[in-house]
Amino acid sequence: MNGYLLICDESQSLGRLLARRFMNMGMPSECCKSSIASIKSRLSDGNICGIILFAFRPDDDLLELIRHIYESGISVFAGLYASSASVHERFRRAGAVRCFTMPYPVSSLCRTVIRYTECGKSLISHLELLLEELGFPRRLSGFYYLAKAAEITINAPERLWGNMNGIYEEIAQAYSTKASLVERAMRNLADHAFKSGASARLTEHRLVEKPTNTELICALCDMFSRI
Repeated sequence: MNGYLLICDESQSLGRLLARRFMNMGMPSECCKSSIASIKSRLSDGNICGIILFAFRPDDDLLELIRHIYESGISVFAGLYASSASVHERFRRAGAVRCFTMPYPVSSLCRTVIRYTECGKSLISHLELLLEELGFPRRLSGFYYLAKAAEITINAPERLWGNMNGIYEEIAQAYSTKASLVERAMRNLADHAFKSGASARLTEHRLVEKPTNTELICALCDMFSRI
């Protein structure tokens, strides 16, 4: 990972605490004042890999700054002192890759930011990260097959409504296994996720029964498209 993480808060209770945590986890971090002018002055550095900022409301000037940062290829993480879905949506539309409702556990915030910055721009990496955040276990092979199925579907939505065997076969080729084993592993993942509550979080509690493989794929694609 190149560059450092800029934390737009110089307070001892948050900004500097986060900076120390990130440094201890191996990520170079610096703090700056939370004003738009201060953030803009640091952007000229050209060595920033990500920015964490905090806000109470979707100020138009701040949203415009986030759009500029996003277009510059820098990941923006927004800590929002508002739980309103519409507020979070405005920040995401502006380009924030992840919004946290504050107060948010420092350790969880640090882990999430590091995973996002390290996974790069790969679509499947972001899908895997989303599944992990929802509680899907990486130890199950179906975890990776589900992420791959969603990647295929996002790139070619029509395939989901064709022959699912074709998707299973493509995944099998990618992971050097058999299509029947892919299908079985995804069903096993669905069963585990239903019992643990991960599928409920993925589907926002719309499904009250164990989801099918197709339902899991659709739910993952839908959630990914919205965030």
